[in-house]
Amino acid sequence: MAGHAIVVPYPGRGHINPMMHLATKLASHGISLTFVLTQAWHKIITQAEDDFFSHARKLGLDIRAGLIPDCVVGESERWANKAAFFLSLSNMEAHVADLISNLNRSGATVSCIVADTLLSWAVPLTKKHALVSVSLWPNSVTNFSLFYHSDLVELQGRIDYIPGVPSLKPTELPNGLFYSSPVSHGIAQSFLNVREADWVVVNSFHALDCRAVEALRHKTPVQCVGPLNMPFTYWGDGKSDSESSQWLDSKPARSVIYVSFGSFINVARAQVGEIAAGLMQSGYCFVWALRPDAEASEIWEMLPPGFLEECKDRGLVEPWFRQEEILSHPSVGGFFSHCGWNAVMESVSASVPMLGFPLAMEQFLNCKLVVEEWKFAVRGRSREDENRIIAAQEIAGNLKMLMEGEESARLRGAVERFRELAKDEVTDGLSASNLKLLANRLKAGH
Repeated sequence: MAGHAIVVPYPGRGHINPMMHLATKLASHGISLTFVLTQAWHKIITQAEDDFFSHARKLGLDIRAGLIPDCVVGESERWANKAAFFLSLSNMEAHVADLISNLNRSGATVSCIVADTLLSWAVPLTKKHALVSVSLWPNSVTNFSLFYHSDLVELQGRIDYIPGVPSLKPTELPNGLFYSSPVSHGIAQSFLNVREADWVVVNSFHALDCRAVEALRHKTPVQCVGPLNMPFTYWGDGKSDSESSQWLDSKPARSVIYVSFGSFINVARAQVGEIAAGLMQSGYCFVWALRPDAEASEIWEMLPPGFLEECKDRGLVEPWFRQEEILSHPSVGGFFSHCGWNAVMESVSASVPMLGFPLAMEQFLNCKLVVEEWKFAVRGRSREDENRIIAAQEIAGNLKMLMEGEESARLRGAVERFRELAKDEVTDGLSASNLKLLANRLKAGH
């Protein structure tokens, strides 16, 4: 009889979302699993319009919530004190161990832990309990290879010797590689431990990341199972009758820009003002997901006076939208994005080219990849621009390049090619076969 899988995401929206997609796909192959969340994150997930657990029940999937105490630094404090947050992740281990014991006593024999790669305690805990260890890296294989070979990185001159990774400037590296801190030491430990995992799966696809996959083949073989959000799903009822969808229905094909900079890092208030002005100067309609920052309770407080009134016929501005629903709408023709990896995968899945505006972490690397390697994006910001306010006029010019003309056509052709390759891989190609093989091995207990 197949055992039971414990699924543990890293506590952050950008990591929880791909793990939810992976859990759904494993459950659809007949795997029973418990999805571990802190009390606070369970509240966020179940109160959201897109309740994952409700959606799973409607599909008849055996996915249950496993709640643990709020033992990590909260989401609102995470960016302000990254070191404290990262160190607090180790507090999860004892609670997950207790959950394993409780499930075993209840008759749901635990056979596997599927955990985010950055939870450094997960692989050792799995070995301690003689369980199968599956590590999910929710980013690119290229980024995985860079961290895997972090001992080779020297911050002098170009870095052109990391297997499977294109030539990089030090400023294009993820944060965890170019400064020494508890965070970078913790990431390094995670990548030492992941070498002992039974399976490493990545939210990418072979046609996109083949150089890095091949470079790792004889070291720590990684299995691409993405894009995990493809085919298009969100945790709602399958309908697209939201106010935003109805608004988009009234717009011409490929005429609207979707603007979102992720769920974690806030854009500087001065830069928000330039983005607002740039959107208006561009002349395009837009949908903007703008979260209030720590000093604002409402989004209007972050915007130039009168902006919401001025843009009411051309734009929607709200704290949150169903991103995949927006991107998949035929009227959306461009994605003004921070280049988080989930955003990259959703851009490919919806065949929408990007204007990259990275803010931190690995986003500058992702931006380089989508602009220079995969060529379906325009760069709006580099790490050299990290502390510079990009002016409205420059933003408007980049948006025009994204949305119309010869360059726009080239970008659109590139992302459409990758979308077809991704679709093939998740339907009956490598991503589908890797996922099926993993599910079969888990059901067999090894």
